[in-house]
Amino acid sequence: MKEVAFHVVLGCAGFCVACAVPSAASAQTRTLRVVTYNIEDDINGATAPRPGLITPSSGGTVTNGGVLEGIGEEILGNNPAQPLDILALQETTSNAATVAPIVNGLNSYYNAPGMYAMSAYQATESGGFNASGNGPNALVYNTTTLQLLASVPVDPPGGTSQLGSPSGEYREVMRYEFAPAGVTPSAANEFYVYVSHYKSGTGSSNESYRNGEAQIIRNDAANNLPADARVLYVGDYNVTTSSEAGYQTILAASAPNGRQQGQGIDPLNPSGVTEIDWGTNSLMSMKSESATSLRYRDDLQIMTTNVYCGLPGGLALVPGTYHVFGNNGTTAYQGSVNSGSDTALTNLAPGAPISASTLYQDLTNASDHLPVVADYTIPLPSPVSNLRLGAFALSPGIGFQFAVSNADGTPISPAEQSRIGIYSTTNLSLAPANWTMLTNPMRLTNGFLQVSETNSLLYPQRFYRAVETP
Repeated sequence: MKEVAFHVVLGCAGFCVACAVPSAASAQTRTLRVVTYNIEDDINGATAPRPGLITPSSGGTVTNGGVLEGIGEEILGNNPAQPLDILALQETTSNAATVAPIVNGLNSYYNAPGMYAMSAYQATESGGFNASGNGPNALVYNTTTLQLLASVPVDPPGGTSQLGSPSGEYREVMRYEFAPAGVTPSAANEFYVYVSHYKSGTGSSNESYRNGEAQIIRNDAANNLPADARVLYVGDYNVTTSSEAGYQTILAASAPNGRQQGQGIDPLNPSGVTEIDWGTNSLMSMKSESATSLRYRDDLQIMTTNVYCGLPGGLALVPGTYHVFGNNGTTAYQGSVNSGSDTALTNLAPGAPISASTLYQDLTNASDHLPVVADYTIPLPSPVSNLRLGAFALSPGIGFQFAVSNADGTPISPAEQSRIGIYSTTNLSLAPANWTMLTNPMRLTNGFLQVSETNSLLYPQRFYRAVETP
């Protein structure tokens, strides 16, 4: 953040200006915590979030944040604890029944109305019946760090009537497009998240269904996204071995339609080898299902090569942060994460308001699956270079305006203007956090940033700050 302070005496002909010209700032990044989670809210009468997800395992109202709060309390390598930014959901009942209570619970826990929101699109599934494990995919996101640009259903050729056995896609796949909050979306900061819940079950027919869904996803990315798009393919893959066709379709260099676009990388199998069996008594830290009987690696975050390798200019995986929340391999095969042997949650932030023991219990109540979590960085535009303020002039009946430019005299752009906030106070002794932000619109006109201030003549003097935020 950069800041320029200035003092305006209103109601007279003179103006006093005090400018603190900041030094040039370097490029910035923002860290995002991404979660994929099958929350099992569509079977056996469960439609609302289950106890332990955002409320205590014993039920009731939000007094601790449950599993979703615990994810935000993890210290991952050099990354401090931070609230989750993207929550990709599988096995919901509907936005109204399942997702809205999660949003409300997170906002209540963090005491920040509007901090979290959900995609407004209501996904569907084969036959439109969501009470037997076919519940739709959904998404919750942090509005303070991200802006959701689009929510696009990725349906089989022929539309939703082809969901199910005709295509292999049983639950409607969703493609979400994001950019960081507070900046102008651009090719350098946009990214995409596909959320899937592949057909479950063993045998060649179920494997064929899963491959059908993977082919639809890869073709959609190849047909609709830029060649260098940053993409996450997340969800419940229901995969047992790395040789399965659907898994290898996501990892293939080319989409099924032949286009060289969208190749996925699995951080836990970056070379894409085909000899791994995730359903045996091995590789226990990879298992995500079930919380009370760990034996399968169902839930994955796969990403395009540019994300995995951290190529400059877009979303990048933070190495070493990809993991199954609540499982570090210390739970025995077919054991429960709440058995007492699990040591996965020793990395909670000091003084975290929720304990590891509570979280182990919450995990076994919130769902049969465990969430898969990873941190990513996203670049932000460089701050306005040496923001400089010029002379002020009153605009009768409107407020005031001032000239603003870069230090070298070049004009700021509309995108840079959108990152400048104006704060005011009549009491210069107040801490900056207690100044009032002007909510009236600003516009750039002939090199002047014009600010409406309808109450400007009610005070003998006011003080103003221009603050640039990412």
